[in-house]
Amino acid sequence: MIINTRPKILSSKLNSLSNDKNLEVINAPLSSIESLPFNIDAINLKSRLQENGYYKNIIFTSQASAIFGLANLKEIAEMKSFNIFAVGPATKSVIANAGINSLTPKEPSSKSLFSMIQKNYPGRNLLLCGENSNKYLQEELKENIDEIICYKLVYSKANLDLIENGPEITLIYNFLTFLYMFESLDLAIIKNKIFVVASKRIREKILEITKEINLEIFVAKDPSDNSMLEKAKEII
Repeated sequence: MIINTRPKILSSKLNSLSNDKNLEVINAPLSSIESLPFNIDAINLKSRLQENGYYKNIIFTSQASAIFGLANLKEIAEMKSFNIFAVGPATKSVIANAGINSLTPKEPSSKSLFSMIQKNYPGRNLLLCGENSNKYLQEELKENIDEIICYKLVYSKANLDLIENGPEITLIYNFLTFLYMFESLDLAIIKNKIFVVASKRIREKILEITKEINLEIFVAKDPSDNSMLEKAKEII
């Protein structure tokens, strides 16, 4: 049995896949996603989007950024005028559902996305992300990027009891979710969990704050729901 900590709005595909794979998953979202208003005046966004050639690339760093960002952008400008980038296949799928094609790097990470853009798609970038962004693209693209923060994660203790009493195998899609668990639950509970995380970077950040604890942490091949479940299935 597996416990999923991801927000409800992002878990529908995981639940469908778990049924296909005959895996029992308990959903215990520790956070919800709230959209943030577009402050288009802060960077004169409307005129920049409508100015021919000002932005070459529009980047979505997560499924949530695509869910909450695309609707707003489509009201302002024609998306076919830009190169659209998704950080990985899950985000690409959300964009495709809106009828828009997007480009993704071979490896679903901000680092790979930056290399792809730097090498083949020069020009100014508009990035849509959440408050929990790792800031990698912002730092690397520096003067060539504008940022729109279009959502935030809101954590809640409502499902901590499900985590506490639930299965050992715990899916972690971002570091902040683990941090919230780590700060909210007794250490003995954390020690008894087996974590499947969405990236090596998340594992490294967890290890930084748990140096004196011997945690079992496995890294999925990529951050997709399918890869997360496949890694969990290997452990069961």
